[in-house]
Amino acid sequence: MASDPRRALLMCAGSPRGDIAEGALWLAAEDCPEVDVQAALRTVDDLAAELRTRLGGSRGGAAIAAVHELLRERVGLRRSGGADPRTHYLHTVLDRGAGIPISCAVLWIAVGRRAGLDVEGIGLPGHFGVRVDGVLAEPSDGEVLDDEAARLLVAAATRARVAELQPSWLDPVPSRLMLARMSRNLRGCYSLLERWDMALRAADRCVALLPDEPSERRDRGLLLWRSGLNTAALSDLRHYLDCAPGDAADRPALNEAAGRLRAALN
Repeated sequence: MASDPRRALLMCAGSPRGDIAEGALWLAAEDCPEVDVQAALRTVDDLAAELRTRLGGSRGGAAIAAVHELLRERVGLRRSGGADPRTHYLHTVLDRGAGIPISCAVLWIAVGRRAGLDVEGIGLPGHFGVRVDGVLAEPSDGEVLDDEAARLLVAAATRARVAELQPSWLDPVPSRLMLARMSRNLRGCYSLLERWDMALRAADRCVALLPDEPSERRDRGLLLWRSGLNTAALSDLRHYLDCAPGDAADRPALNEAAGRLRAALN
């Protein structure tokens, strides 16, 4: 295993040919030192080799069915809620089969691409799908999604009225943004569990993956404050306030928070 999982993760995220499976496994290795990245990658390779045999040249909907059947049979892949951190990590999805949609999507992308399919991650609001040879699908159950099915899925996930799909929702998500979304999900998961050290690590990883995104500094700053790391917290909140629009909805509350931090440091 690499001596620095964070560095290995960022190298994967920064490479145009970066392997999303390897990136997701280095993400997991940072949180779970017992992860054997190379062994897990061999499992992904073996799945891809079997898929290649099963495909027999199939594409589109037939390929989606083949991927779904393989991962259901060999991994037991199925959708699970995000309250259990194990549903967020690729190595535990490989072991247990249960994953949140983006974790399932990572496995689809990794196995499908190795087998020669064109597989992309699609970051729908409140959900995460895959597109295989131009056909949109739900990665946890293999359902092919037309525009209406995707619209209803987004409406259910966001609990909002969705009149129609926005074209930008169907743009492919680069590996770096997928890894950041996984880290953001983990930040939320560990926060709900009040495992603040793990939540802070996930927040720090978000900043490393998206250093130019002020909101990641804001969210890390709030966790630093909760952890009693007031100097670092104030630095992050100041950075956010310097970059955020003047009419940002959270500006008054964060100005107050920064003032309290300054007072505590004096």
